[in-house]
Amino acid sequence: MHAVKVKRVCVTAVVALSLTACGESSTDSADDCSVEIFAASSLSSALTAMTDELRTESGCDITYKFGSSGSLAATIEAGATPDLFLSSGTTSVTASGLDVKTSRAIVESSLAIITSKGSVASREVIAVDDLLEKKWKLGLCATTAPCGELADEVLTNAGDVLGNTFDFGRNALADTEAINASDLLTKVEMGELDVVLSYASSCADNSDLTCTVIPAELDGRRLGEKSTYFVTPINGSSQVTRLLTFMTSAKFSERLVTDFGFEALVK
Repeated sequence: MHAVKVKRVCVTAVVALSLTACGESSTDSADDCSVEIFAASSLSSALTAMTDELRTESGCDITYKFGSSGSLAATIEAGATPDLFLSSGTTSVTASGLDVKTSRAIVESSLAIITSKGSVASREVIAVDDLLEKKWKLGLCATTAPCGELADEVLTNAGDVLGNTFDFGRNALADTEAINASDLLTKVEMGELDVVLSYASSCADNSDLTCTVIPAELDGRRLGEKSTYFVTPINGSSQVTRLLTFMTSAKFSERLVTDFGFEALVK
């Protein structure tokens, strides 16, 4: 497998990336069409690594725009017309003005405690209640991003499970916020933060990070949460239909699970 490595850039603008496979035969029709995909930043490594496969399935060049699902939804609502929208959750699909009935679930990812490998935090922050120690610089995704919404759900659960003695509120714990999952990971990679809460799939292709998945239950009560990823078609062209068929296939989801740390849907 030929993987294309994408460098994360800490900017407020959404990152646009166009990738074209090399060495295709002259009979390939990719020069004649292009499919634009808007996708959650947490899918960036997986999709860029699978670009050749997506190009083959669609017969077209593939263009990406990665960012927070919420930010991408706002861009679509404002008039942008990508061919496919891969989002974390369906809230952003509704916000974009698209018909959520056309969305298809593909994989899931649990929320995890993420630290820099080998750091003191990687040894000492292994459970949600460890976040209460004020010595750790904690980062969360902004509430406008699905990874931020998911973190808030887990922190609310933690307050319920561990009692009202502890304040698990965002304002009490978080030192900073990031616009999307990729930006948040960059901050912990660069040492700006000790720990972040984001998707467990983040660690699959990053040997510099340590992920501790937050368990679904603690003492028989709900704690951990997952986000489900959806693909929503916008353009009904034949090439988009072919790509949609591939992205909703067992082959595609198995690749995301096996190679990129996502989780299979619970039937």
